[in-house]
Amino acid sequence: MIQQRTYTSEELARLHAVLYDLLGEADRVCRKHGIPYFLVGGTAIGALYDQAILPWDDDVDIGMTRDAYDRFLQVAPAELGPDYFLSWMGTDPHTPYYYAKLKKNGTLFVESLFRDVPMHQGIYIDILPFDRVPDNRWAHRLQRAAVNFLKCCLMGKEAWLWRYFGRCRSGCTSRRGPLPCLLNRLVDTFLSKKQIYRLMLAAQTAANGRRTRCFSNIVTTTDYIAEEDVRDLRSVPFGPLTVTAPARLEAFLRRNYPTLHRYDEQEQQRVAGHCPDVLSFGSDSLHSNY
Repeated sequence: MIQQRTYTSEELARLHAVLYDLLGEADRVCRKHGIPYFLVGGTAIGALYDQAILPWDDDVDIGMTRDAYDRFLQVAPAELGPDYFLSWMGTDPHTPYYYAKLKKNGTLFVESLFRDVPMHQGIYIDILPFDRVPDNRWAHRLQRAAVNFLKCCLMGKEAWLWRYFGRCRSGCTSRRGPLPCLLNRLVDTFLSKKQIYRLMLAAQTAANGRRTRCFSNIVTTTDYIAEEDVRDLRSVPFGPLTVTAPARLEAFLRRNYPTLHRYDEQEQQRVAGHCPDVLSFGSDSLHSNY
């Protein structure tokens, strides 16, 4: 069983400072090259209620439509300052993630699930590709199931996170059954990681040639964004920054989170963060091995 860890108030404050720094660098590159992006998930909720990272949050998520995401992957490596690293399959081949992360060099954010993976382990923000999803409910469910299965296969090439057909080093908290684990193991045995990534990309982008109502990061049941919201972004204050979000931010969030509200103190205590095994802000700052 993995023990739940918590941050000290000093750690969380320092972490937020690094997250703002990373988001500011991503925003700078996007503005220079005319690449639209938008806040999603808890980051967008923070923009709505606090105009900042939520006090208990420990990550930042931004989304881009596939064409914008591909442009960012192309231009960012040459544009980023020396303190930053863009981690994705093309630059960090052992990453277990299907999406990109902008990371801070000289820092550490080593999570239990992937502590043995030889990838860049710096503090990061997530940069998620958003693709069109079919308007037909059953077609979209099939797409999401295929993408999620291939996501697990991609992760399985670097770390086995499930109870069956492999050595699980994470405490095996997943309820995934034996059959999907067996299929996962077979795919990981006979296909390379690049082949799995290409299959997942094909599944993610299958509806991009059609006119559909919504975009999504596919793997979750939240963060759907309507076509009109993708085209109608506005600048919003966010901590020390000015970033971009859907113009109808509250409506966007309420479509995805019907019970949307600002958490009270008791609800905040129940939020499970990433809580890494190792957290370092550099040689001149806090270093925690928990």
